[in-house]
Formats: sequence, C-alpha cells, structure tokens
Amino acid sequence: MQHENKPSETLLSDPTYFLSRIDRSVADNIRDIEKSFDEDAGIVKDFIVFISRKMKKDLFGFTRFTLSEFCKETGRNKQTLCEVHPKFRNNPKAEVPEYFGHRFETTFDYALFHMLSNNIIFSRSYEYKHQDKVIELKNFAILKDIKVSIDRHTNTIKIYDVRISDELMEGFFRRYYTIDTNGYKHVGKGRGGDGRKSLYIFLYKTRHQLLSSGKRITKLPIDLLASVAHIESEEPRFKKKSVKRVLDYIREKGKLPFDYTFVQGDPTKKYQELYWVSLDFSVYHEVMEAKEDHNFYIALLERMRDLFHHTYGNHVQITGEKDTFQRWLTNSDADLTHKANELCKAYFKVHNKDITLAMAKKLIRGGLFSDDN
Repeated sequence: MQHENKPSETLLSDPTYFLSRIDRSVADNIRDIEKSFDEDAGIVKDFIVFISRKMKKDLFGFTRFTLSEFCKETGRNKQTLCEVHPKFRNNPKAEVPEYFGHRFETTFDYALFHMLSNNIIFSRSYEYKHQDKVIELKNFAILKDIKVSIDRHTNTIKIYDVRISDELMEGFFRRYYTIDTNGYKHVGKGRGGDGRKSLYIFLYKTRHQLLSSGKRITKLPIDLLASVAHIESEEPRFKKKSVKRVLDYIREKGKLPFDYTFVQGDPTKKYQELYWVSLDFSVYHEVMEAKEDHNFYIALLERMRDLFHHTYGNHVQITGEKDTFQRWLTNSDADLTHKANELCKAYFKVHNKDITLAMAKKLIRGGLFSDDN
C-alpha cells in the first residue's frame, strides 16, 4: 500500500462553513413538521439538522451528545431548553412521560420524547426513486430510541444517546440537499429565528435544485417566501419590507451570498401572483459537495453493514436496545481494526488512493471531518 499522511481534502473541514445534509422529504415539507409537532417544531427541525451534521462529521459517534453541544450547533438558548415544557407549566395536572426511568419534563427533553412517540405526517405522500423503484413515504419517523444518563465525572451533565430512524438514516445517505450548517445556527438567533431558519433551509434547497440542473436564477412568489419565513403581514408593501429584511439578514448572518430583486407578475396571466422575488445564485462560491464524498459515505455504510452482519448475523440481542447496528457502529472501540480495514477499502474504491490503517483508526476515533484530522 502507498502511504498517505492524510486523506484527501474532501474529508477535512473549513472553519468558514460546514457543508452538511438535510433529508429532502423534510426540507420539502417544512410545514408538515410545524403541523405535526406544533410548538416543538422549531426544536424538531433543529434536531434533524443537528444530527445530520453530527453524522457527516462523525459517523462513528453521532448518536451521543449533550445539550450544550446541541445549543452550540443550533444557536438555541440552553437556559430556555432547560425550563419546564409549556405543556406541563401551563397544566400542572398533565402527566409527564417517563421512559427508562427518566422524566421528559424540560422543553428539550419533551421535544425529544415527542420525536420518539410521533411521526412527521405528510399532507400528501412523498415519493422518490431508489434503485429503479418508487418509494412512497406517508409519514416519517425521526427517533426509535432515547437513553438519558448523567455524566459520571460531573454528576450533573445529561448525556443523550439516541437511535435515529431508518428513514432518517436513509435520507442522510441517499435522499438529501446540501446545507451550510454553520450559517444555519446564526440566522436563528433572536426573535423570528425559527422562521428565518425555515427560509434558510428553503433557499439552500432551491439553490441545490438550481445548481443540479445547471441553472442559477429562479422566480418565486413573495407570498411563498413570506409563508415559509412565518411572515404574516397582509398589506403587500409591509410584506415586501419584511421579506427584504429577512433575506438581507440571511445573506449577512448566514453568509449565503445571493442576489434578489422584487418583480411584478404578468397581469395578462390569469390567477398569477402580483408580486415575485427573483433569486440569483450566480455569485455563489462553489461549495457543492463533491460526488466522491457521496460515493464514499454510501460505500462506507454498505461495508459497515456487511461487516456487522457477517460478524454477528441476526443473533445480537441487547436488552433494551432497539438498534444493535447503530450501537455497534457508534462504539469506536468495537471491532476497531475490522472497521478501519473496511474504511480503507471504501476510501480506495472511491478515491483510488490508499490511506494507512493507522489513519483509518484515527478517523474512526476522531470523526471523519474532525478539526484534529
């Protein structure tokens, strides 16, 4: 084997942005998240972006995190998330759910439990193609299991250990738009943050669709953008002003460079909206995810699944564990050498370059996109 000191630049991070992924079925149906999870929708949306970022950054340890980590990556206020959830604060008689001995009473904890006990219900079925088959989704599970423990070193910090749904994992690997998650956390700070985050996702989705088809410019109704951003002004001139303010904020705080102009609709076309926004992504610097990154993750997951099933078959049973594969995958000490060997093979298959077994182990222990690599 040829010895490389480090893998290619596609596995390294840039401090100015972090190109992550968001499931297409989620990004295409933001309103359905809001309908399905009501006042918890903002946290649910943040969690999906957060856990996808963790998967991209550290496939071998993405399931475990702390509230401080969640807040750092999403821009949420930790104190607010630690308060008693409004459902129980406003109704003292409401029963607090318990799961594996933990009371899910705080705003963040209950939102997690909400994701475990409820699905995203699509207002209309969502279809996508995979291996020449049409897959139809009518609802979308986010979590299949949650464990909450206390850090034994501090006796105060909660450690969250989750198992994401098969649908969410499938979305990360095969069905996604790219999104800069560094900008995402910045646009959400302050009043109206959840609406700006929704529009930020929408703009990245639009950008992804345009660039994938070789285009740079599109025109959308101002009412659509206002609806996504939770802008409720009825008067057109006030709505235009509010949309302008949000777009400027996203460009400045989210570092999403694009141009836009307000244009009037064609009065000769019946039923056409009166006011539109022309979005131009021509100025966007190229931060598209490399095709090699996509192929690498697919190859790596397939090799990890094959290794797990070849080694353990269907005989692994752990009391209280709902996904033994995820637990094995995210335990960096389990079968480390075998995992590293498969990582080397997946990397060579995609990049036609070798990396050493030592480097593969370092990637598994430190995270594929860790700043330390």
